[in-house]
Amino acid sequence: MAEVNLTAAFSSVPGGDAEAIKRLLVETVEQIGRDDGTFRKAKLVFTESDERCGLTAELDGVKKEGVPLPLDLDILEDAQTSAGARAQLKEAIRRYFRKVQGT
Repeated sequence: MAEVNLTAAFSSVPGGDAEAIKRLLVETVEQIGRDDGTFRKAKLVFTESDERCGLTAELDGVKKEGVPLPLDLDILEDAQTSAGARAQLKEAIRRYFRKVQGT
């Protein structure tokens, strides 16, 4: 199983919702790590400011993509209860991870 370390900063999301988003991101990245087996350690930074969100990642010490993955706050909220939104989020993160790894 992949080791996931997430640092997150929120400016307009209430505490309970912020914790749910953090949990969602960690679970999603752990699942990608299990499914794909392409990394063992993920160091993530998630920021939210005025409902604009971005995710950066370093996978197994590799970070070849300097531009954060923009994430929509509505998708993050929907992904907590909707399998379709969760699959959409998972695929967006998976594509971003390929860029981070340079593949």
